[in-house]
Amino acid sequence: MKQAEYFNCSSYRKNLKRTCTSHQITVKAITAIIQDDLKRTIHFAKNHNEEFLQTLRKDAEAKTKKELKENLREIETSEERIDKLDKIIESLYEDKVTGKISEERYLKMSDTYEAGQATLKERVKTLKAEIEKAKAQDDKILDFMLLIYKYCNFKELTPEILRSFIDKVIVHEKTKINGHYRQTVEIVYNFVGTIEPQFFDDDETYN
Repeated sequence: MKQAEYFNCSSYRKNLKRTCTSHQITVKAITAIIQDDLKRTIHFAKNHNEEFLQTLRKDAEAKTKKELKENLREIETSEERIDKLDKIIESLYEDKVTGKISEERYLKMSDTYEAGQATLKERVKTLKAEIEKAKAQDDKILDFMLLIYKYCNFKELTPEILRSFIDKVIVHEKTKINGHYRQTVEIVYNFVGTIEPQFFDDDETYN
């Protein structure tokens, strides 16, 4: 099978053409970008270990706080709704016992409320699991550091290294700046997400 020469935008391929126009980058170019970024990341992590760790932890903490706040808010709202549904179901039962509503009507309404309640409980369970996952972010950072030292002397980007390090690559549309077209490529790493480049020293040699 002939290897694809171009890396195409996945959003466009998924027929999201209303929000995204066709854009692509060569496989050779994307491979070079990933390899360059990974070598720079590994070099910095090895030579500025403490600074690198603190930066990752600071970024992770900021993301975690935001996610925790949103999840806790949704959990609170869902649990309040679950309690209200409990009271509604209890009231329906009393209405059935006193003859205010029929058995058939009671079963139909209670089944609807109980189904909604079950959905909310499942959502709360999922959110709580996400919170625990977010709290374990430091373990993910350490897992990433283990990868750094495992592949610290790599020469070429292999499929194994690519799978180990890269979660996804986002190719943005080209933009025209001062008469020149520029295209941004965002690399999202496993365990730690996007690593902002501003703390790297451009004067250092890492090739």
